[in-house]
Amino acid sequence: MATRDSVEHLLTKGHQIIEQAEEQLQMSNRNHFNLNEDYTNAHLELEKLVQDIDKMMNSANEQQREQLHRFSLVVNEKLNDMILDEVDINRYE
Repeated sequence: MATRDSVEHLLTKGHQIIEQAEEQLQMSNRNHFNLNEDYTNAHLELEKLVQDIDKMMNSANEQQREQLHRFSLVVNEKLNDMILDEVDINRYE
């Protein structure tokens, strides 16, 4: 069973990763979709976060699973934004 501390740690770490991804999305939009290594790293961190959430859900109780599920929706939304930006860039190159 997942401990409350481990879930809270994952959520805190996840919020930091989401903030970094948002910063990279904003910077890429300001720089006319110029993607750099930081953007790629933020994307990879989001993908790893999705995997970590899935692992944590396997050992979580019902309340924790619900909390992690809601958080995974937020993470996936941000990840989708980054993927769509990459698709747009490749389309217009």
